[in-house]
Amino acid sequence: MKQRGLQLIAAVVSVLLFSNFISFAGKESRYSESYPAVVCPPNLSGQTSAISLSSTKTPIRKTGISAMKYKESKTRRLAGTNQATVIDARAATPISWQANSGIWAGANTCIAPVTSQWFVGATADVTSKGTLALVNSGLGKALVAITVFTENGVQAEQVIAVKANSFVTLSLASLAPGSKAIAIHVTPQTGRVNAFVTDERGRGLRALGGDTINSVEDTAKNVIIPAIPQQTGRKNSLPHTLRVLIPGEVGAQINVEIISTDGTFSPVGIDGRNIPAGKVVDIPLNVIMKTGKFALHISSDRPLVASVFTKTNSAGKSDFVWSTAVPALVESTYSVAGLAPTLVFTGDVISVDLELTTAKGNHQAVQIRGNGIATYVISDRIRAIRVTKTSPATYAAALISSKSGYGYAPLRPGSVLTRTSIPRSNIRVLIP
Repeated sequence: MKQRGLQLIAAVVSVLLFSNFISFAGKESRYSESYPAVVCPPNLSGQTSAISLSSTKTPIRKTGISAMKYKESKTRRLAGTNQATVIDARAATPISWQANSGIWAGANTCIAPVTSQWFVGATADVTSKGTLALVNSGLGKALVAITVFTENGVQAEQVIAVKANSFVTLSLASLAPGSKAIAIHVTPQTGRVNAFVTDERGRGLRALGGDTINSVEDTAKNVIIPAIPQQTGRKNSLPHTLRVLIPGEVGAQINVEIISTDGTFSPVGIDGRNIPAGKVVDIPLNVIMKTGKFALHISSDRPLVASVFTKTNSAGKSDFVWSTAVPALVESTYSVAGLAPTLVFTGDVISVDLELTTAKGNHQAVQIRGNGIATYVISDRIRAIRVTKTSPATYAAALISSKSGYGYAPLRPGSVLTRTSIPRSNIRVLIP
């Protein structure tokens, strides 16, 4: 009898423990992981583009059509159209090469929609033929807030509506008529929105070059611009201009360092300069060094955004390029089919491992080591670059040239893995 009682108690305890285990397991959350699709810009009047992809089976779709279904790219060098391209590229970030054939060229690192984009560059004066394109790749109407800063201060915010799966373009001259130096902050209020800025210039029938301007998401107290081309003409170096904006109500002093193969130094007349709040300031950079690449480190006790404008010469043609800030380099993959970029890395101690994938699918390991600044030229046979390991506080960008002009692409992931919780069914909710 006593033994039966012990058996009964043991059975009850087992049932209770099993019930608790089932209850705990039922409360565990499930997750779905995915990479949000990235968006590459549409071709505007006179433009052509080619988007580098890592695979011929990359899923793509276009805006402006009713079909939202993805289809295979069937190529690693996708021709752009007059609609934006939405790409399910997963971990491989596409780079778009845009050109107005024989006049100018520029590069865009295609990214997924974000909640904030700062564009530091372009002009809205009489030479401006530039545009701001707002792409809504979502299923519903988007409302997009635009704030323009000029050399005279901040303008009133404008809100633009963009229909589902479409885009609108605004001329820069209409956003800030007559302004010579502008910066634009784009903040979507609703919708899946990407913004793109093209800085094209001309005087009458004479073309003055152009570029696409890559965005940054946030202001920062420390800004790193890793890849600025230094070219020398017949008598002197082609000029550079530093553009700085400190948003808000309080200005600040900036400290500037140039990092090059010749060493690190502070440019005369710029380091320690006071920048007024809310006004876009252009400062000539008088850099005296041999042809090559250099990086810029800007720091302040107030958050800022900045970029560098550089006159360039590519295949005998005059052009210009905007070098923009980048976040710290992380493990990531970039599609570069047909681009043959020059990679530029900057950091106190540079230790980066790359895996290069050829057009035939072969892999090649490359180690980048250095201090201050380091460069590596990618062969035109390479279709993908994977950063497998990187030192902390290292920053990188790609410089690209063609017969049409010069371009700059930040090495930052276009899309990051996101996790979404999946609701679990509970029968007790349906049957009390």
